[in-house]
Amino acid sequence: MGCNCGSKRRSTVFVLSYEDGRTGGEYTSKTAAEIADVQKGGGGTIRQVQK
Repeated sequence: MGCNCGSKRRSTVFVLSYEDGRTGGEYTSKTAAEIADVQKGGGGTIRQVQK
């Protein structure tokens, strides 16, 4: 393990996506992504991504 000195801080975002072509989006929390999914009709996939 290193001291991790000088490394960039990574932010975590949750990406909502749909297989049927509907637009999803990026959200700062999983809860926000779940709420957006319900508002858009459900059936989306939420993935956690490090940026």
